[in-house]
Amino acid sequence: MFHFGHARYIMQAKNMFPNTYVIAGVSAGSTTLELKGQTVMTEEERCESVRQCRYVDEVICPAPWCVSIEFLKEHNIDFVVQNDAPYPMGDNPDIYKPIKDAGMFLPVIRTNSVSTSDYITRIIAEYDRYLQRNLERGYSRHDLGITFLKEKRLEVQRKVEGVQKTINGYIADFIEYFYEPISHRIVDFISPHNSPQHSPATSDLSDQEEEEEESEVESRSKKQKSDD
Repeated sequence: MFHFGHARYIMQAKNMFPNTYVIAGVSAGSTTLELKGQTVMTEEERCESVRQCRYVDEVICPAPWCVSIEFLKEHNIDFVVQNDAPYPMGDNPDIYKPIKDAGMFLPVIRTNSVSTSDYITRIIAEYDRYLQRNLERGYSRHDLGITFLKEKRLEVQRKVEGVQKTINGYIADFIEYFYEPISHRIVDFISPHNSPQHSPATSDLSDQEEEEEESEVESRSKKQKSDD
């Protein structure tokens, strides 16, 4: 599987010298299956993905897993680019040692935040969700390699999640449009003016209302006395 970590490898190789001609080797699908396990992309898809990388000038596909100095000379290759860590295979502690000893090896920095295994692990962790995704997009259970019961269970799960989402939406709307305004009015109604929990703004307002009421009573009393 070709990803941006590989592209950064190739970018570093391209920028090592002026006018660098980059030849990317892509291993055969059968070799990759034997040495690394089940692949995500076919050999043709991997080759075409690498060919579309802007840093690549030429693709050799299939290329040998262990390149020899004879292979490099045959294809007029000056250097092999890979990260500097030993690459063991079987009894061989580092398949690049002959290339390093010949001075034809250039190290590049590995992108630690990405790997094919990371992508596969991410898919496996959300396996049911990816199955639902593809079923909704028209793939059959035969395409996905799942049983009839598995397909029906995913359908029920999708409907249950849809109902839960709808209910949660109704609850959120109810709280937003009804509960919060009502709760504020109830608090204002039942909270005494002299209560410590009563807000200062409300307390000041009630004091002002009391003063106005007292002033009005006093005015009425004075008016009544003058009439008398």
